[in-house]
Amino acid sequence: MIDTSFRRWLPTWFGGRRTPESFRRTSSRVSRLAVQYDAEVDAALQRLWPKARIYHDREFTRDRADFLLVVRGRGVMIETKVKSDPGVFHGSTLPPLLDRLQRDGRRLVVLLNQGDPTPARDLVTTKLGEKGRIVVWSGPDHDTELREAVESLLHQTTRHA
Repeated sequence: MIDTSFRRWLPTWFGGRRTPESFRRTSSRVSRLAVQYDAEVDAALQRLWPKARIYHDREFTRDRADFLLVVRGRGVMIETKVKSDPGVFHGSTLPPLLDRLQRDGRRLVVLLNQGDPTPARDLVTTKLGEKGRIVVWSGPDHDTELREAVESLLHQTTRHA
């Protein structure tokens, strides 16, 4: 489907940029949840790894992760996914990112706010093998799972640190 809303495209014709919310085919409620979730994830990464460098990609793209966490000189990509319902997460938006990370040999943790990640977990395992993890994280109560996923990837020996 082509976005024919003149108001959305006009700024891009004159060198302006579209906001991440305007790219998403979701409700504004989900977009607000995504922005809030990213802020909560950022705070969790700072809390769990206070000496780490955290880079947040503020531009919305399908083939780059939302965060790069560098701990003790080793990097892990962090992708956040927000679902407005507790249903199954299939990971239909993940293939461009997974393809890029598979080529680059990078490690990835996908953080999902709620739902059953089983189909997406299979997708991540197929593309990245042991270099990918999916964690359902919805706040500090799930910090242990987040820490374990990231630390397990940091301890792997790969060609990319």
